[in-house]
Amino acid sequence: MSALMELDARLDSEDTAVVLAAAWDVFGVTAELCDSITFEEGSDELQAMLAAQKCAAGRDLLPLPQTGTPVTAPPPGPGAAGLDPYVRLLEHTRQSLDRLLTTADSVGEGAAHALSEATALASGASVALTRVRER
Repeated sequence: MSALMELDARLDSEDTAVVLAAAWDVFGVTAELCDSITFEEGSDELQAMLAAQKCAAGRDLLPLPQTGTPVTAPPPGPGAAGLDPYVRLLEHTRQSLDRLLTTADSVGEGAAHALSEATALASGASVALTRVRER
């Protein structure tokens, strides 16, 4: 879980580039997670695919990180509780992107629209991910 904790900490950075890179990574690792669990026994395939699509779309809205290395997240634990760290990370991503949107002094209209869309996609992905595994 150290990779997830590191992402979580980076989302709280005061540096906009660090937050955007962390959000990009969160969307990426969560999309990969969703792809890997889509056809698992007990998973709702449609919700997993929806979450993966929202994550991919969110990542496409953000700038490609200029530095860093790819994040490799651990496989999720069993059951719905195993997905909780990823759901929390998506919610933290939503909050961090929203913070960037509301505190940025000179966010252009295009950037504001992209941040707003990415915020909504993070929220939608977290909701879909909570529905993937039966409780």
